Amino acid sequence: MSEGFETISTPKGSESIDELAEKVFLESIKVVGGLRNLINYRNLTWLTSLAEAAYAVVLKNEAMKTNKQIAEFLGVTENTVRNILSADEQKVKEFLEGKLEEVNEHKAGAIAKLAYKHIKEKSTS
Repeated sequence: MSEGFETISTPKGSESIDELAEKVFLESIKVVGGLRNLINYRNLTWLTSLAEAAYAVVLKNEAMKTNKQIAEFLGVTENTVRNILSADEQKVKEFLEGKLEEVNEHKAGAIAKLAYKHIKEKSTS
């Protein structure tokens, strides 16, 4: 990972990108129904994807990094970053609720986006 991102703070300066990405990651587990429910999705390699997605969402929304910068930081392609950031949260939410059998969205990306929104909503209330 690029050392340049290690000290990036959110605009409010209250917490680092690393701290916020970790919060998004943990909130993402809650979005899927908690740690126990995550076991039900054992065939999905979500943990690494969830960590990448958490960072991508935070870096885009808090540090205003470009897709290219995020890709370089995460060691993934720009296309992967684009898929994470453009994932349809509603479709993945319906998938998690059992309303859809399958979705072609970046599931971890959509979950991280939902988690980020939850965190932001909590911080403004």
